[in-house]
Amino acid sequence: MPKKKIKADSKSVIPPPIPPLVWLKAAYKFHTYAYRDPRSASASAMGSPVVSPTTVLLGIASTLFSLGKESEAKSFLSAVHHCSVVVDAPDGIIFFRAFHQLRRYETGAMKTSKEKFKPNARIGLTNINQGTREYGLVEGHTTIYGGIPEEHCEAATLALTNLGHLGTHDSMCSLVGSVENCSEPKYVVYMPPEQWKTNIQSGCTAVTLSRFKNAAIEPTLPHWWMAGGDNTEQVPYLIKGRFEGTSRGKIYRKD
Repeated sequence: MPKKKIKADSKSVIPPPIPPLVWLKAAYKFHTYAYRDPRSASASAMGSPVVSPTTVLLGIASTLFSLGKESEAKSFLSAVHHCSVVVDAPDGIIFFRAFHQLRRYETGAMKTSKEKFKPNARIGLTNINQGTREYGLVEGHTTIYGGIPEEHCEAATLALTNLGHLGTHDSMCSLVGSVENCSEPKYVVYMPPEQWKTNIQSGCTAVTLSRFKNAAIEPTLPHWWMAGGDNTEQVPYLIKGRFEGTSRGKIYRKD
């Protein structure tokens, strides 16, 4: 009996509409600053003058959790793939390398022998190892612009107002002024590849950053959200400025 040919579904799948975004602006001042290139190992991290979109969005959710706003945080996490982020780098950063003990989270299974793993009872807790990291002394402010769906703007404003660190946990920051509404910043050079490949500008540098793909993120554990899995991609962003220096230290200048 001949097989019936399966007809192609003539109905096209219509993606859900992207909600309109309201842009928020928040400037921060740092005492010291550290944020590692997502390609580098945490034990020998290279520094980047700007943070990734994933860092900003997870920082908003994390701050909401710390303020006791669990429902707002979970609701925001369900919409982070609709958000846009632009980061305006500070005027300059002097990077230097520091040797220290690093605290890292246990996130996976424990390897007991070759190809044998067992559930990690310490998951979510911290472990300590040694390494080096590039820290930065910052001149000027780092300004975050967030395009947020309107229904999450109030929660995002609260989080950006109370943001305690940006980058690593020891990159403690203070809000300068207040969180403001603004228009989308077209003048800030913080371009993902689909923008800068058709608009290459002089005096700029490409850095690797991570961003969420256009799909809702799921928790790694019932109470644990992370970037870096299937929901995330690493892409080269173009930012304004240049680096000078050696492997022992480098200077970033925006102008």
